[in-house]
Amino acid sequence: MTMIDDRGRLFGRLNLVDLAIVGLVLFLIPIALATFLLFRTPKPQITSVAQVPVTREEERVAGGSSLSSKLKVRGSGLRPMLRATIDDAPTIGFVFETPNSADVLVGRVPAGVHDLILWDGVQEVARASKSVVIQTVPAPRIRAVGTLLDMDRKSAESLRVGARYPDVEPALAEIIVLGPIQPSRHRMLDPLTGGYIDVPVADHWERGVVMMLRCDPDSGEGDCAVSGTSLTAGPRITVGTPEALTYARALTVPWSGPLRMMVDEILPPTAPQPVIARVRLIGSPDLLALVAVRDRDAFLDERAAIVTATEPRQGDAMTVTLRLGADRSRDGWRYRARLLVPGAPFSLTTDRYVANGSILTVTVTDASK
Repeated sequence: MTMIDDRGRLFGRLNLVDLAIVGLVLFLIPIALATFLLFRTPKPQITSVAQVPVTREEERVAGGSSLSSKLKVRGSGLRPMLRATIDDAPTIGFVFETPNSADVLVGRVPAGVHDLILWDGVQEVARASKSVVIQTVPAPRIRAVGTLLDMDRKSAESLRVGARYPDVEPALAEIIVLGPIQPSRHRMLDPLTGGYIDVPVADHWERGVVMMLRCDPDSGEGDCAVSGTSLTAGPRITVGTPEALTYARALTVPWSGPLRMMVDEILPPTAPQPVIARVRLIGSPDLLALVAVRDRDAFLDERAAIVTATEPRQGDAMTVTLRLGADRSRDGWRYRARLLVPGAPFSLTTDRYVANGSILTVTVTDASK
């Protein structure tokens, strides 16, 4: 038998056309395989998961959701359309950076050890077992004293002591003390004299308030920001004369509805320590004649000093006994951020007078607290 017969068949079975087609197919198979391997979508893989600081940009992306932490995910094959869960709990967002890096914004997750799972639609494509550790860390809080501004009557009346937002622990804001409803006023300052006027605002109302506020996660060491507004750093409104300056800062309170607050003073979140102080007030006889038992420092918080006893006036001086709430600091007890030690200046302000003097003695009623 000849290799190629008169019909052009090879060994009587394949013709040259068939052989050419087979050769072409064998030639194209490795090309197709290489093309598939080159352009196929790689399966996502997770190599590391680390918790990183939350920035204000992530808070903006969260859109008001409670953002507890941010995870930096590194690996390969990551894609923009993936979504992430912590065990079965959905996350706030999967922020794609590169095929090798992405951020996962985590909401409220119970404390413990959890798996990070990546999904493509309804299909699980990657899992990092026991890679997410949520620890119970006390939320940094601060006690703020000030005024809730520009409310309608219904909103002002709906506020209650003990109300908080959200109604879970740890709450972002909680009302501790409420003052009476009053017509709203806008304070206008004169930068030349340091004085100010209060201009009434029609159909708006305000209330004095003491609130417990939780600081933003990215406030930084030594600072407390609420809704992005720092309470301890940066420029503030200054009201009053140099001898009696009041610092105020307007912020948006995290609440179920719009709530604006002018913060006049910040305090520690802990309960105050009861203290008895004897203070020598200096002033004219007419001024000192106004001082009486049960007079209260014009301060809404429970720390406010109250006159419990007065001694006979001696010329332009008068000794009074005060009961007040103090806070422990590195250098001793403080009342409204002022040091409570013999010789330190003290000012008692009521709606009838302002009396200045100096501290004679300080007695902590129960130092074990």
